[in-house]
Amino acid sequence: MGYLTTITFYNDAANDLQAHPDETIKLISDAQYGIQKNRGRNYDPVGSFCNPVIIQKPRHADDHTLYLHAGNTVVDVYEAKSEWEIDTFINEMKYHIKRLKELKNNKE
Repeated sequence: MGYLTTITFYNDAANDLQAHPDETIKLISDAQYGIQKNRGRNYDPVGSFCNPVIIQKPRHADDHTLYLHAGNTVVDVYEAKSEWEIDTFINEMKYHIKRLKELKNNKE
């Protein structure tokens, strides 16, 4: 078993990522070692784009993690910082659990 690193790329940053391949590769490599997270953030700039990616901390393959893709971001639901975030995440998960149950019932 190994470690996995989840990275979300902003499509708006595609030109900067392509124009700066060495910085892009370094960003990905650093992400695999959790360097950005160790500095208290989940991104590094590339070219003129200050936050071209969202980087989640590396996790062991045995870890179970839920990420919420909403709005213009992706977050680990267990990194919720406020009561509002927690309530929002719970409501989103309830909605998706309901949809999964409906999907399951339709397949039976």
